[in-house]
Amino acid sequence: MLLREVLATIDVQEIFGTVNGIEVNGVTYDSRKVQNKHNRYIFVCIEGFKESGTKYIAQALEKGAVAIVSQEKPAMELKVPFIQVDNTRSALAKIAAKIYNYPSDRLKVIGITGTNGKTTITYMLEAILQEHGQHTGVLGTIEYRLGQKVLPAPTTTPQASDLQEFLAEMVKQKFDYVVMEVSSHALELNRTEGCEYDVAVFTNLTRDHLDFHKDFEHYLAAKARLFTGLAKNQRKKGKTSAVINIDDPAGPKLLELIPAGVEVLTYGINEKNAFLRAEEVKLAPGITTFLCLINQKKYPVKLYLTGKHNVYNALAAIGAAISQGIPPETIIKGLASVKIVPGRFELVACGQKFTVVVDYAHTDDALFNVLTAARELHPKRLITVFGAGGDRDRTKRPLMGQVASTLSDYCIVTSDNPRGEDPEKIALDIEIGIKKAGKTNYAIILDRHEALLKALEMAQPDDLVMIAGKGHENYQIFKDKVVHFDDRETARQILKKR
Repeated sequence: MLLREVLATIDVQEIFGTVNGIEVNGVTYDSRKVQNKHNRYIFVCIEGFKESGTKYIAQALEKGAVAIVSQEKPAMELKVPFIQVDNTRSALAKIAAKIYNYPSDRLKVIGITGTNGKTTITYMLEAILQEHGQHTGVLGTIEYRLGQKVLPAPTTTPQASDLQEFLAEMVKQKFDYVVMEVSSHALELNRTEGCEYDVAVFTNLTRDHLDFHKDFEHYLAAKARLFTGLAKNQRKKGKTSAVINIDDPAGPKLLELIPAGVEVLTYGINEKNAFLRAEEVKLAPGITTFLCLINQKKYPVKLYLTGKHNVYNALAAIGAAISQGIPPETIIKGLASVKIVPGRFELVACGQKFTVVVDYAHTDDALFNVLTAARELHPKRLITVFGAGGDRDRTKRPLMGQVASTLSDYCIVTSDNPRGEDPEKIALDIEIGIKKAGKTNYAIILDRHEALLKALEMAQPDDLVMIAGKGHENYQIFKDKVVHFDDRETARQILKKR
């Protein structure tokens, strides 16, 4: 593809050098991925939060980059064309979509956004679509699944050029669908620009990422981009659908922003006017049942997942599947095939006479959901181990402490991923909420292994130990290092020794 053709898709401020006759095969924001001059890569200097991509121009050129895209003017004369743009993140997305020939056009794309529930819904939809005979890929928090190729997920939603490359790979492998988690960061930072969605799903909006979005209004506005973009599909033909949790306070606000012509399917438990509703919800360890009301007809649904929050997740998946014309009987069968979602209310069983659960809950709302689900199992005592991530929204920490201490019989505050912050200061932020709740049923043990050891040693028959915050993660991030740490693995080791 000619560089001139690629540049026609972006807003160019100024071009330094000549672009005539230059061919390109790829684009990247990572200078290490510019392998050699035969690959003919464009290097885009992403403006990061800590440093600028311009720092790596020399490395990209040394590896054979044939063009540079930047928001800054060139600092020196270069032997390759230098293209100045207003927004390199947007440029990266548009260039990648063009180079990979707009792969989302040849796939059915389902995007899921919201604070909680995204990962579980991707697993549910993957199972439903496979039950319906559809070749399905998944991009999400735990991993990127491209058929036989499974890749670790450094971010919930891949960077723009990686996303387009993954979609192109799925087209090559003749996938029918891709189900992807779409984070608010990805929407705000243009990672999904150039990707056209068939279905957009909204789960909920609770306190998280306010260090990035500043307030709830900006957070909702970022999420809304997924839905307002449904009406802007330029290349795809056919309907687009929005699936909205109408029980969540942000649901009605989002409904007002849905463009004309987009099919809307609402879901809920409390809202009587929801298109999809759950009735007669029954909860038990490892099993949840309810009746799903679809167009005034009731269908019995069985989930091998625990908690009311998973009823909402199932309704979201049902709504997305209904929008694709999948029969309710197939949907129900697919949902029943989901036995586990890694790190989401995942049981750790080593023959002990009490229950151990590992969950990814790392916000006050997520903690409320999983601890409420745990309470509904009627344990003798509920013991919770949790922390909060460093270099992230501090305002949620006291709220997490308040929720955990109120719903637990005993809680242990420990380190999560402290990153660049002092773990003790993070714990003190959490403790503010515990004291505000007037609770004394807690301890602070910063070493996460010691915290788990304490909780599991104090557990008695019929108790439930909830280990929250990290879920599927198998690492801990500190200021100067990343160490291996898996809550499930650690719990098993302690239980076996016990």
